[in-house]
Amino acid sequence: MKRWIWIGAVAMLGLLSLGAVARIQSADRGPAMRERFGHRGEARMMSLLDNERIRAALGLTDEQSNRLRQILVESQKSSLKLRADLGVRRIELRELMRVEKPDRDAVMKKVQEISDLRGQMMKQRVDSLLASKTILTPEQQQKIRSFMHRGGREGFGGRRSFERRPPRDPMGPGGPAAPPSPGESPNE
Repeated sequence: MKRWIWIGAVAMLGLLSLGAVARIQSADRGPAMRERFGHRGEARMMSLLDNERIRAALGLTDEQSNRLRQILVESQKSSLKLRADLGVRRIELRELMRVEKPDRDAVMKKVQEISDLRGQMMKQRVDSLLASKTILTPEQQQKIRSFMHRGGREGFGGRRSFERRPPRDPMGPGGPAAPPSPGESPNE
């Protein structure tokens, strides 16, 4: 159970920081892909803030949770506006390129507008991450960094998740006998 608390805590901070990259990359995909993958992180982040076990594992106060939620909501609103503007500019670029002889200056201007919007999206995400870090104590940040450093493979006890369970026999009860040792004949 502790493993899942840490995974949730890492996901909460990780989604704030990595969401920018995913959101910017998703701008290059169609609306169906963005809908499937681009917004899932924000909804998951909200649910993590509502998870009492994760908040307890990190030692988050109600005030910290509320402030993190405010940052997330503002980030969502800003991102939605920027994504909409980016989508409009991409449509405009596509239309500029459809003609037989596109106006190079107009196309390059539109490309610059798209680039500027992507930069704004990245800055907005980084700003949200920095604001979130000011809310967390150094100890809370260290807990998250420590877990991320281990790659999420270990829980509180330092054991890997598969070490908590007894090994399973892939063949199940009554399965075939173990293969013969090297140098042993199969019929012995």
